[in-house]
Amino acid sequence: MSSLTRRQKEMGLVVLAVLFLLGLAAYSYFGIYTPARDAKLQAEQLLSSEREVLMALETQVKSKPVGEKISISDLQQKVSVEPLTDLILLQVEQAELISDTLALSIAFTEGPLELLQPVEGVENIQEVLTTVEIEAADYASILRFIREIEAMDRIMIIDAIDFGANPEVTQVTEEEETLTASLTFSAFYRPDLIALQDTMPKVAVPAPAGKSNPLPQNDGTDLELETTTPEAVEVPAADSVPSADAEEESTDVSKINTQDSFQVAGLSEQIHQIKAGDTLSAISLEYFGDADKVAELQEANGLDSTLILTGNQLIIPELT
Repeated sequence: MSSLTRRQKEMGLVVLAVLFLLGLAAYSYFGIYTPARDAKLQAEQLLSSEREVLMALETQVKSKPVGEKISISDLQQKVSVEPLTDLILLQVEQAELISDTLALSIAFTEGPLELLQPVEGVENIQEVLTTVEIEAADYASILRFIREIEAMDRIMIIDAIDFGANPEVTQVTEEEETLTASLTFSAFYRPDLIALQDTMPKVAVPAPAGKSNPLPQNDGTDLELETTTPEAVEVPAADSVPSADAEEESTDVSKINTQDSFQVAGLSEQIHQIKAGDTLSAISLEYFGDADKVAELQEANGLDSTLILTGNQLIIPELT
């Protein structure tokens, strides 16, 4: 009886083992294999469709004509690395001449570009806001001015236009008044593109042609001139100043507020205050328009060489 019971237990264990294996096989098939097979089929179908799309796009690209490559300098004509407000000023002047208008005032405001919704890729774009007040004879001239601004190589967007209408002409003898309009437009630049500064558009500015600057360049200090040495100044002839007013018109040359270059009142020579970077050839070019008058400067100042010291004074002779 006990032996039969043992056999039944063994059979029961065998049956349970078989059932467990069958359940494990069913789970592996339906729970692991079948989902993996379906995912593989979907991936193959997606890959096939993507391959077809790629082939279609490649066919379209090959069928299109090859476009011209745009250089970096051409792109900077549209959006530069720096504000280049001086170039905008020249462009406004060009539009003013073409449209036969008169620019009364112009103002620039620089700042970050503000958008209602953030757009990817334009975080570093800065804006130059230009406000121009122009005077025109009619509305057609204002329209031509706007068209010229929008037709520039640089991207310029008209933001606002403000103008008033002239009163109605009631008599034939009345003269028509000119129109005044205020235009606001935006230009853009990318200050983060530091590596492209060498390719920025160049502003065509004429050379100074060797002309000296007539404006004061000194720092406001008084420089004392030695009057005892004959090389410092040349005293005018006695008959050049009336004797009755000699004391009133005489110039105290011991303390004269000088500039970089000036001519002492009543004297025939000029005194040049030597600055850092000055050379005899550059001083000769500034005063005589010729850089080869170094020998005359050396002779007038008793110089044996072309060496000059910053802070010293240099006599500029009057060439005959």
